[in-house]
Amino acid sequence: MVMRRALYLNSFLLVVMMALVVGCGANLPQRPVDGRHLAASEAQAVPSIPAVVRTPSLVLPPAPEAKVELYSVVVQNVPVRELLFAIARDASLNIDVHPEITGDVTLNAIDQTLPQILTRIARQVDIRWNLDRPNLIVEPDKPILRTYRIDYVNIARKSKGEVSVATSISTTGSAAVGGGGGGGSAGSNNSTTVLSQESNNTFWATLVANLHAILGESGGAAGGAEAGAASGAGGTSNSIISNPESGLITVRATTRQHEDIQRFIDLVMTRSLQQVLIEATVVEVKLNDRYQAGVDWSSLARDGGRFGFVQSLLGANMAAPPVTTLTIDKSADPDALTGTIKLLEQFGDLKVLSSPKVMALNNQTAMLKVVDNKVYFTLEVDIEAATDTSPRLITYTSTVHSVPIGFVMAVTPQVSEGEQVTLNVRPTISRIIGYVEDPSPALAEADVISLVPEVQVREVESILKVASGQIGVLGGLMQDTLDKNTDGIPGLSRIPWLGSLFSYRDDTATKTELIIFLRPVVIKQADVNGDGDLRQFRKFLSPQQPIPSLPFDGPTGS
Repeated sequence: MVMRRALYLNSFLLVVMMALVVGCGANLPQRPVDGRHLAASEAQAVPSIPAVVRTPSLVLPPAPEAKVELYSVVVQNVPVRELLFAIARDASLNIDVHPEITGDVTLNAIDQTLPQILTRIARQVDIRWNLDRPNLIVEPDKPILRTYRIDYVNIARKSKGEVSVATSISTTGSAAVGGGGGGGSAGSNNSTTVLSQESNNTFWATLVANLHAILGESGGAAGGAEAGAASGAGGTSNSIISNPESGLITVRATTRQHEDIQRFIDLVMTRSLQQVLIEATVVEVKLNDRYQAGVDWSSLARDGGRFGFVQSLLGANMAAPPVTTLTIDKSADPDALTGTIKLLEQFGDLKVLSSPKVMALNNQTAMLKVVDNKVYFTLEVDIEAATDTSPRLITYTSTVHSVPIGFVMAVTPQVSEGEQVTLNVRPTISRIIGYVEDPSPALAEADVISLVPEVQVREVESILKVASGQIGVLGGLMQDTLDKNTDGIPGLSRIPWLGSLFSYRDDTATKTELIIFLRPVVIKQADVNGDGDLRQFRKFLSPQQPIPSLPFDGPTGS
């Protein structure tokens, strides 16, 4: 009981002491704040968020279109000067008419603008007008200078190709072939087939000659094509000033002639600057026993109607093997070329020899050459017999030669209406199949061996027409190869007369066919970005990665 009272007393004293402390703190005087200390800023009232103000739209209403004044003129055999003054008076224009302007005009124009009426008058009377409101100036349509911009490279190109096959069989007998003479005469049987083609591209000289023809000047069409191919000099007249280095042509002609020239230049530039991307794939098929006659293209033509099959018994070059042309509809399958190459696996083993891509302008020859220049030497031996005073003297002379081994393709595209592409293509594939010794008696006497390579050439020259995006195929280039392999017991197989008993021979005959796929694509927008026609090559570019550069330490010297 005593302990509980003591606890109550202690709690009561604690509460009283806390009350005294709080009371003293409330009555403490405020000390002045030193100016060197930062005083607490007074709390400022936060303004309320203003209401949303809706402003009216600042889009101005569309301005009214200027009213086009229309005129109606109906006259018959009226002097042009009187007609021009009447038109200027009705249109409230100031007019200046050259005194040399004469002629009569018959015109029926209903509700046409003033420029349209003046243009129709200029077609009947040789005038040149300039409307600069409020002034109308009419002058005779005399020749004036006007400069045209021609964006074409200043270059003249000439390409020439020739494919020839010749056989010469000489015979000696009692009578010549086709003759009735006696013995002792000699005859020959010769057969030669030559296919040659030549392409000359002298753009600037041809353009100057054409402009001379438009102006009706002599010396243009006949001599212009042969005048300065790259210098652009054409004809003897001073009406055309050509500067191919800057891409400009200045012509002195009437307004009517300038209109014809402008239309002609626009058409020429549009056609000349068309580009064609040509994708080629050269495949060699090692035919199996079932298809020794070659690839059965008709079986591919039955594949869902994607293929069009045409076979030509004679190509453009009669000396070349028959050519098969297969047109593949690219729109049916975006991977038609890849799928078609895979379909050829049913005829034998495939080997892709080359897959070049080349771009060329319209009617410009492009050449692709991937070859190894194999070097060989021809030897000449000059032997001087020994004399009493000098020994035998042998002089050797070697001449270096090179033969290209690989793949060469020349192609010339021509784009017609509807994006139909005519291709003049000439692919050539060559390889070395062996070496032969030069049978010169001088080399044999000097005991010198000179090896000359035997080159096998497979070549076709053809002209085919394929739509842009489709694939044309050239085939039929077949060859037979015989591989002779001999094996046996070492040592015993080399014994004369008996070696064949300890050896065996394995001869393997193979037949291969060369197939060339060609896909021309007319390029309208030569760009890899966006919707450009070359966007398929974008994946080969890395614009994020900078082009690596080699370190440069600067010039070295003493």
